[in-house]
Parts: sequence; structure tokens; C-alpha cells
Amino acid sequence: MRVSAQLYTVRQCGDLTDQLRLVAACGFTDIETTGLHELSPQQMAGIIQQSGLNVQSAHFDWEEFDTRFDEIVEVLRLLECQVAVMPWLAPRARPDTARGWMAVSGRLAEWADRLGEHGNRLAYHNHDFDLVGSSGETPLDQILAQRNIYWQPDIGWLQATGLDPAAAITRHADRILSIHAKDVDPKGGTGDERWRDLGEGVVDWGATLKALADSKCADLFIEHDESSDRRRTLNTGRMFLTERLTGVT
Repeated sequence: MRVSAQLYTVRQCGDLTDQLRLVAACGFTDIETTGLHELSPQQMAGIIQQSGLNVQSAHFDWEEFDTRFDEIVEVLRLLECQVAVMPWLAPRARPDTARGWMAVSGRLAEWADRLGEHGNRLAYHNHDFDLVGSSGETPLDQILAQRNIYWQPDIGWLQATGLDPAAAITRHADRILSIHAKDVDPKGGTGDERWRDLGEGVVDWGATLKALADSKCADLFIEHDESSDRRRTLNTGRMFLTERLTGVT
């Protein structure tokens, strides 16, 4: 498994070029991107290629999939990236019924089929709103019932909602392509105050990494929603995971 960086962590650190420069300075070679940055596929790919970083996965929100699908396919081709991730449904777009989530999962499955025609895979990234419900009946369960959709677990959100990340990973081991490596202290405050740099929260990373070793996970993308020191977050996370991956098989 690679220790990689999620650009969402550094989204407030200038433009795309500045963000890539900071990530590279922290010792990363592999990244996950966030959206199209209001650029054309050619512009975005050119900036990233100039940075020398490798894009292993790319996030695009629902609206981008819905209105810029062909551009997503093109930027994936230019970056030689095989994984696209749908990470977010705005509150106004979230269904409040099982039937509504079935429609969401169906739309995602359609996009997964279309991406598959180009040799790409689609994964879904969870937050907390899609983990609500009885086991087997959550929105995430309905989405993963579509066999052509993979999963990118957000470890911080799993922990924050009271789930056991290792158990969830084991349950869906064959569907996991990557994770967001994020730590949390549920008693540390509300909202973004809960998030911690890796190793400073309550996630059992030993059990989590052991479970991931038996999955299809290729990348551990370090993320922090609202870091006050992005350089520290990235450096701390990279060293923390690299040390703990030693001996994990």
C-alpha cells in the first residue's frame, strides 16, 4: 500500500500549482485530486504532469459527473489514472427515503458502466450521512449493492459515527481500492474540531491496517478536513503510516 496525499487537505494553500508544490515538498510522490479546478482537462493534466506527481485516484463531485462527464474521462486518460471517486452529495441533494438512495445508487452504477468502457473504475467515498440505518440497510449498503461500484472508506467518519473501521473494511474487503486516512477524537469537540493528525485520535490504526492488508486497497490518502498546519499534517501522517506499514502483510 502506498502512503499518498489527498489534495483536499491543502485546498486552501493557493492554486493547484501551489498545492502540488507543497505536497511534493512533504515527500509525497502519489496523490488524489479534487475536482477539475475550473480548468480544462488539458490545463489540469499539464499542471499536474509538470509537478512530477502521480495521480492514483481522482475525486469529482456529483455535479461534475452529471455535467462534465466527458471531461472527467479525458482528464483521467491524460493523467493515466484509472480510479474516479464520487465523494459528496450536497445536503439538498440527499434522499430521505430508501427509494431515493436506490435511485442514487442506480445513477452511480450507470456512471460506473460508462467509465468501465474506458478502462476506469468508480468508487464511492462515505461521510456520516450515508452510514445511518441498520446494518445492511444504510445508504452505503444500497450503493455497494451495485456490484460495479467500489468503496473508498473514510476512516475518520467511520470512527466518528461509532463504527469499527476494521470490521467495516473486512466486510467489504473486495470492494476497497483506497482509503482516506483521517483520525478523530469524537470527544474533542463538535464539527471540524474533532479531527486530528494521524496517531493523535482514537482510531486503532494497527487493526485498521491489518484489515486493509487483506483487501484490494492500494493507497492510503492522508486527509484532514480543517488542519491548522497542513505541512505538519502531511509530514506527521506520512511518517506515522510509513512506520506502521513495516511488517504489515
